[in-house]
Amino acid sequence: MREKLLEAVVREMQMGVVVLDMNKRILYSNPFFEKTFSLNGDLLHGMLTDDITDISLLEAIDKAISSGERQSQEITIEGKVRRIVEVRLVPVPLSGLGTPKGGFKDKQSRFQIQNPKSAIRNSMKVLIGFFQDVTEEKRVEAIKRDFVSNVSHELRTPLASIKGYTETLLDGAIDDKSTLKKFLTIIDRHANRMTTLIDDLLTLSMVESHQMQLKLEVIDIKGLISSVLQGFEKGARDKGLRLIMDIGENLSEVTADRGRLEQVIINLVDNAIKYTNNGEVRIAARREDNTIRVDIEDTGIGIPEKEIPRIFERFYRVDKGRSRELGGTGLGLAIVKHIIQAHRGQISVKSIFRKGTIFSFSLPLSHSP
Repeated sequence: MREKLLEAVVREMQMGVVVLDMNKRILYSNPFFEKTFSLNGDLLHGMLTDDITDISLLEAIDKAISSGERQSQEITIEGKVRRIVEVRLVPVPLSGLGTPKGGFKDKQSRFQIQNPKSAIRNSMKVLIGFFQDVTEEKRVEAIKRDFVSNVSHELRTPLASIKGYTETLLDGAIDDKSTLKKFLTIIDRHANRMTTLIDDLLTLSMVESHQMQLKLEVIDIKGLISSVLQGFEKGARDKGLRLIMDIGENLSEVTADRGRLEQVIINLVDNAIKYTNNGEVRIAARREDNTIRVDIEDTGIGIPEKEIPRIFERFYRVDKGRSRELGGTGLGLAIVKHIIQAHRGQISVKSIFRKGTIFSFSLPLSHSP
């Protein structure tokens, strides 16, 4: 009973466990260990080196065996999915395991020293390895570091400008009315940029922490799109762009938060206009099965293929210099993604570099809080 209970615990652990003799022969491995290293088949009695080729791990195992001391190491496993694993290697006297000389009586149990004589010949020790997948923890740590770095960078530039122009005014330029007006205009622009950044940060924080309360109502999607486009007519006309609205027939109403959905459409149309210097911006809406699909298509500069997977990341910009010049905070698309997901919808992007981009999102026709 005890052996079965122990095996059940180790088998279900979300941590890889492997037991080796001093010749690196596998005496036991749990499913999580096998999954971590993408191993198949019966590993018992096999040599670890037959299945694992990671040099840093093998070196750590050799060191633990030769020194008889615990070893800790972080390794990276390359494959279809790159993973980071924290490894602890613990040499243990065989007598300390409390294992009967011939192994556990329950022959169905894998949690036993399958070849105790081998372990006895090797100084009465086995090596137990523990493998903790810390990929997600490392990813979150990297996101936090990048977030602090990006916020600091985004705030440093406008603050430096405000400080510089203010000091110049205090040094005497305040008496020159034309200079005063020019500098105050620049200071106001940078202050507005910081306000926009902070507003976007607060919005993103709410949607990512699921604290954003959706005020659901029945919305005429055609009317909402038409209203948004009216606000962009002058800007598009000034750039020589055509704004085209293509709304399908019998388009059903959708239940959504009007303000948040309007924010999504404004952001996507604004980006399309900013990054299109000639041609057109087309907004289309169609019913597809039980969803409404909206496409915002432009004939602008497009997005390089390698950049597309990261386009919805916080602070990620394809053209960093131009984005800042146009007033972008690098948070808009991250906010858009979370708003659509909060409505149980989906968003995607297709783009051909230097030819144009299509952002598409779909919302269910019926939505329950």
